[in-house]
Parts: sequence; structure tokens; C-alpha cells
Amino acid sequence: MRKSRVISSIGLLSLTLIVSACGKAAGPAEPAPGQTPDTSPPPATVNNQPVTVKIAVHAGIVNDNDLKRYFIEPVKAKYPHITIERINVADKGLSLPELVSTNAVPDMVINYPYNLTDLTQLGISYNMDELIKTHKLDLNRISPEYLESIKIVNGSNFYTGLPMNNNTFALFFNKDLFDRFGVSYPKDGMTWDEVREIAVKLTRSENGVQYYGLFPDNVYRGAYQASVPFVDLQNNKSVFQTDAWKNLFELWYSLYKFPGAVIMPKEMNTVNGFKTGQIAMFSGYSGQLPDLLSMKDLNWDVVTYPTNKVAPGVGQRVDSPMMSITSTSKVKDAAMQIISVILSDEVQTEMTRNLQSSVLKDPKINAQFGKATPELASKNVVAFTKLKVAVLKPFGFVPVGSAAGIPITAFTELLYAGKDVNTVLREADEKMEKVIAEELQKKK
Repeated sequence: MRKSRVISSIGLLSLTLIVSACGKAAGPAEPAPGQTPDTSPPPATVNNQPVTVKIAVHAGIVNDNDLKRYFIEPVKAKYPHITIERINVADKGLSLPELVSTNAVPDMVINYPYNLTDLTQLGISYNMDELIKTHKLDLNRISPEYLESIKIVNGSNFYTGLPMNNNTFALFFNKDLFDRFGVSYPKDGMTWDEVREIAVKLTRSENGVQYYGLFPDNVYRGAYQASVPFVDLQNNKSVFQTDAWKNLFELWYSLYKFPGAVIMPKEMNTVNGFKTGQIAMFSGYSGQLPDLLSMKDLNWDVVTYPTNKVAPGVGQRVDSPMMSITSTSKVKDAAMQIISVILSDEVQTEMTRNLQSSVLKDPKINAQFGKATPELASKNVVAFTKLKVAVLKPFGFVPVGSAAGIPITAFTELLYAGKDVNTVLREADEKMEKVIAEELQKKK
């Protein structure tokens, strides 16, 4: 998702990693559905005896440079007795299920929010509340949306992970296209409706080249932003034939369909279309900044992610890798010490300076976004940090691929198959009802 993730055209999305206020640790813990919590007390701190902590994480989430800069070096400086060993779950035979099946369970797992349920299903989820208290980790420093999302996703009132950093979103725009067509630049704080008005002015065909004013990404992004539920878990029902989804589909359709212009071809990659100068604006994420900086002839800038009137002041959803300690770990204290270092002001500031947005509230830290990259000094990259993140909605027992994939397919058919909104949402509802029935049958 972060540096390794590439936004593809509408129908070509990887659903494995897509899918993704509690200010302090909770009181008495209750198990998540289907989970028997580890009730043993955390082990006492070993008197700084040498210890190795094995962390399972995809190298696309924590690459070699990040591992050294944010983990190994700062942890060694504060806790020289701790050695960190990364297990790249992308390597053959080292996926998390394979590690569990071979009794090689790591001490920590880092993955995106919706993958927290994987730990529960594998029987290695751990209630971290007592460790958090023991190590006096002040959760009030963390923006509450991250903490709330952890409990929501896992269906629990305790923490099975803590956020590392966040992949944030903004609206990129091509300044040369705006200048060429005499259109004023977008500004921070605009709504999708206001951005659409600008996009209409930029969408045109000239000298045989079709220009598109906006690529907003697929409709699931809008659902995340507005915290629209994907399933009614209380009644085990689909929710796609609701006013919330219909209004969202109609809004998102209007961001693609402009008067007198064809809808953007689905095979057009948003990044490539922006690079070639055919797309004037696109909603993108902070991980794309290095790629755009490599395009020396591309004159671009950013403003805040457009907001929805039903969720004022909110950008995209929580997109933070979560740091979890496993129930079988014998070095839980050392693992928590690593987490405390990652969540320190110093490491969070260093991450923010290097384009990985902090999960802390501190505005001084957020103001440092991108400061380690001189080429960004003239650009409004602080826009990535100005909006609140949206709290996640739970998918529960519904597989991530179905929860996000069904509306993606429905919206693609709305754009390109000639179907109307009511039809695609009815068909989406039918598909989700079938998935729900199948998943409930598996639980019997």
C-alpha cells in the first residue's frame, strides 16, 4: 500500500491490502468474537538481558531503509539489549499462516487495520492493554481515530495493535494545464462538488487529445471517507440499497461524467494519465510523492483531499500499519519497548519529515511533513496532514475482497456497462446477501 502500492485503473485493484474515540487503555477486557483472550499477565521485564524480537511484516510496508532508520537504529540507541529480526512475509514459505502452521510464530506482526482479524482467526491475537499500562504508554498522544478503528475492526474493547504511521491523501493538480486553459488553481478545504465545478472547465478535447478534469478513484474511497457501512453486522444484512450508498454513487458518478465529454477510459492509469498531462487533477496518496518528484518536467502541486458535505473536515480513512504483539511471544516487554520507540516524538517526527505521516496529534510534528525533501519546499504538501482521518467501518465476518470488491464492480458497471444506479446497487445487494449467507453457513 505504501511505497509498493500502485494505483491501477478502476477494475484492477488489489483487495488483499486495501482492506482497511478511545484515548486510553480500556478496563476489563472482553474477547473478540470467536477469540479466547490470553489472560496471562505480561512477562516481567527481563533485566536488559540480550533478546531478539522477530517482526513479521511485508517489505513493502517496512523496507530495508525504514527498518534501519525507524526500528533498528533508534531501538538500539535506547534499548541496546534488543535485536530486531524482520521476517518478510512476502518471501516464499513465510506468510503469516505458514509461520503459524510451522510453530514459527513471530513476536510482532505489522499489517494494515483490516488484517487485524487475521491474527484472531489464526489464534495469535493478544490483548495489549496491560502491557500498555505497564510501559506507561500515553495513548492520549495518538489521534483517536486510529485507536477507535483498531477496536472497531476487531470487534473488541481492547487493543490488539497500535498504529505506526499513516498513508495520507490529497488532491494533486497539474499547474501547467490550469494555466493553459486559464482556470484558477484548486484550494485547500474544497468539497467534491467544488472540485467538480473546476473539473468541468478542464475537461475538453483539443488537437485530437482528450483532457480529463478529474480522476477521483473508485467509489469505495468515498465510502471510506463518509464512513458508510459495507454491511449491517447487527442484522447480517446487505446495505447497498440504502440512501447513503445511492447518494454516494450519484455523487461519484458526477465526478466522472461531465457535460459533452466521454467518461475516462477504465484502462487509463491515474498516475500515468497525470504524468502525460491528460488528467488535470487526481486524488492520490503520500506514497506517490517520490514518483512524481522524479518527473522533472511535471509542474504540479497539491491541496487537501476534497471533502464530502456529509463528513466535513474529514479526508480519507485510517490507513495505518498496525503493530501487534502475538499471544505466543516470550519477549512481549521487549516488543512493547520497540513500539514505544516507534511512537516516540523523535521517530514520529523523522517519519513525518520523510513523507510518512505521524499518527500523533502534535501539530508541530505534522508541520514537519516532507521537510527532509528539499524539492518539496515550494509545494503545499502540508495539505496531507490538515484533515482528520475517517474511522473505519467493520467488515466483520465478510471477507475483505467481497466487502470492497462488490461496490467496486457495481460502480464500474455503472460507468461502462450502461446500467443505472438502482440496478447496480440492487445487484450488489444480491451479491452481498449471497456472501453473507455463505459465510454464516461456514460458521455453523
